[in-house]
Amino acid sequence: MESPHLIFLRNAVSGQTVPVVPLRDALHRLDHMLTSLAGDLRIPYAGPYVGLGQMTRQHQLCIAEHQWSAQERGWGVAICVSHPVHGWRAEWRLATVSRERLPLIVQALPALFAGYAAAADASPAAQRPSTKRIHEIAGIFAH
Repeated sequence: MESPHLIFLRNAVSGQTVPVVPLRDALHRLDHMLTSLAGDLRIPYAGPYVGLGQMTRQHQLCIAEHQWSAQERGWGVAICVSHPVHGWRAEWRLATVSRERLPLIVQALPALFAGYAAAADASPAAQRPSTKRIHEIAGIFAH
């Protein structure tokens, strides 16, 4: 049986209307899951753009080792500034984006997982259990 938060997010991706508080909770849980998987795989990946308005390419979902504060550094997913000068500077975690950006994050999940699964397949970590799990999650969002 699959994780309820993944099923909830799949339903949100498919256009089902979902309340904001449970959506943020599901994204928080997904963030936690990805932190574990990305920490095991250690494969950086620049995912889909999630910028707003006229600045559609200003932010993107990135899986990398992020520096959140002077004390907190770790692998995971973040909404990052995509400007070449700043590299992939983490701005927000999945669940902490503005209400306006929230639908963009949800709609970007299938592309994020499909792309990350492909990146994992092309890496030395292709046979790891974490890669298999990324493929399973990508499959959930593909249907």
